[in-house]
Amino acid sequence: MLDPQTQPGADTEFETEPSVPESSDKGNDKTANSSLATASDPPSKSLGLLFSSYGFVTSIGVFQDYYEAHFLHDYSPSEISWILSIQAFFVSASAPFAGVFFDRNGPHLLVGLGSVLIILGLFTLSVSTQYYQIFLSQSVSCGLGMGMIFHGSVNSVATWFLKKRGLALGIASSGSGVGGVLLPLEHEPKPFNLTNFSKPFEDKVFALNSLACLAGMLGTLIPFNYLKVASQAASVSPNLATYLLPIVNASSIIGRIVPLWAGDHLGPFNTTASLMLYDAILVLALWIPAAANSNAIIAFTALFGVPLGCFNAVIPALVGRISTIEEIGFRVGTTFFVVSIAALIGNPIAGLLIGQGWEEGPESYHGLKLFCGLSIAVSGLLFLVTRVQIGGYRLNKRI
Repeated sequence: MLDPQTQPGADTEFETEPSVPESSDKGNDKTANSSLATASDPPSKSLGLLFSSYGFVTSIGVFQDYYEAHFLHDYSPSEISWILSIQAFFVSASAPFAGVFFDRNGPHLLVGLGSVLIILGLFTLSVSTQYYQIFLSQSVSCGLGMGMIFHGSVNSVATWFLKKRGLALGIASSGSGVGGVLLPLEHEPKPFNLTNFSKPFEDKVFALNSLACLAGMLGTLIPFNYLKVASQAASVSPNLATYLLPIVNASSIIGRIVPLWAGDHLGPFNTTASLMLYDAILVLALWIPAAANSNAIIAFTALFGVPLGCFNAVIPALVGRISTIEEIGFRVGTTFFVVSIAALIGNPIAGLLIGQGWEEGPESYHGLKLFCGLSIAVSGLLFLVTRVQIGGYRLNKRI
């Protein structure tokens, strides 16, 4: 055995065993015992790892209650408790094997394997309804994975610190207590049925906003799909036509940031309604007359991207403005589902209008452009109506 006085970080008056340094600036000292050579990195993540491993174990009462009320209500409390007891058993019983693995390979691979087992167990647990399925997912897969993570974390702390080992272990192990506090407070998922989908539309403001978003999506996707081919029909050079979509997307970056920032100060509905009406004017007053004018097409392309980017990004802000915190997730999802219908049918309808009522050539796209502009105009007007429903006709209100 090496002289303890030669060990970095050792207390020469009391310590007799070899140790490793207390801090990372001495972590590469070669005099440490070879069995402790795994402590090459400070165990800075141990608290978080214990949160997700032993914190799970200290929250088992939540699972007992949930299983008795739902999937396993036909089983006795004692039978259900075996699932949770065996999970806790594996966390502790894996210690000898995890310890040997740690001494030979260090904590990284051990924690990595444990993480894979926990993730696999939680994924399969989310779709499990039978006793044996829950047992394999939670007791076996999660239990073994948590044991690997727990012992990898604890051993990392124990091999890194000497003089302040107790304090370090106490801080790290507090992660399991934090997990035991927070995890039981997680909300149960709300039950869902089809009537929940229609309920938001009983709110007149939400229904108007959804219609406005639907009309907006009908129009705003059309230039993405047809801008290049319409320009080529207008004899725009192929090289220039290639750059039109990148120009739209580049200017849309501004639209995704600046108008939403302005919406925080002016109100999302004020900003969106104004930009959608401006967008409709661009289509009707610039894109249609610019059928064969390359410079006008480029100008339209650059200007159109800003309101387009705003519309694509602003929907959650609009829904959030008219919803409570508890409703936002479901209402945003419902709005995007409505919008998806417009995304599905908008471009095919526009394609049917090519050549309808106008001669061949650049003018053959006038029907498509008119449909695009009118859809966006209707969207802007509906956003205005929604804004009035929320806050009346006062223009200085931030809505």
